[in-house]
Amino acid sequence: MMREPFDSRMALDFLTGRKARSPRSTLPMFEDTARGLAPRLGSKDLRITWLGHSTVLVEIDGVRLLTDPVWGERASPVSFAGPRRFHRPPLTLQALPPIDAVVLSHDHYDHLCASTVRQLASGASPGFSGQFITALGVGAHLEKLGVHPERVVELDWGEGWRVGEVDVVAVPAQHFSGRGALDRDRTLWAGFCLLGPKHRVFFSGDTGPTDEHADIGASFGPFDVAMFEIGAYHPAWGDIHLGPDAAHAAFLRAHARALLPVHWSTFDLGLHPWEEP
Repeated sequence: MMREPFDSRMALDFLTGRKARSPRSTLPMFEDTARGLAPRLGSKDLRITWLGHSTVLVEIDGVRLLTDPVWGERASPVSFAGPRRFHRPPLTLQALPPIDAVVLSHDHYDHLCASTVRQLASGASPGFSGQFITALGVGAHLEKLGVHPERVVELDWGEGWRVGEVDVVAVPAQHFSGRGALDRDRTLWAGFCLLGPKHRVFFSGDTGPTDEHADIGASFGPFDVAMFEIGAYHPAWGDIHLGPDAAHAAFLRAHARALLPVHWSTFDLGLHPWEEP
């Protein structure tokens, strides 16, 4: 079990540099995201679209998977406080193409967004199948937010679930879980291997450095693309978050051909300047 420690370095960083932790100007957004996604991919194609933070639309071998969907204004248990988005979602839930399954890495608020899950469960995205694939224990959160239990698949590390021709396999990550002070580590956290007949993608979830990434690459790679977190890190969190240098090292260990950096830009969740990652 891991924790986010707080030490004197963090106290100094928290008190200084607050202005630097926000973008200097309004972030430019690609305005034609929906139009760009409109052409239907062939059954053996791969297309990956980053939608902010750890939200990624993965179209792989005829299957569409959405990782850690966060459309909420804040990464927080309440709507009036907590880290606020620096940019709007580049695509509305209503404009999403048909989604075969949502893949949720763990239950932290910047990954399991209550308002987004409620909207998905109520049909806000017309083409969404309703299927959620997540780590052990997270299903209880989803059910409280309106997801029918039969639509939830919980996986332990090493277990998988098939969506179309794609196997979604939960793999170890070096992190922790919990949505409050009283439920630390009562649910599991995971990375996921997305394994199609032609393409392979690795989604790290939140993680610190671990030798497991080499084992994952040896067992399930080589991957066409690996998605690793590069933002919201601090030296005091070196065991539970990567940051850019550790993400690159993990990418090399995982036997992937390309790296898509995620977990940056959208929220101020670390104590570093916004552009540092």
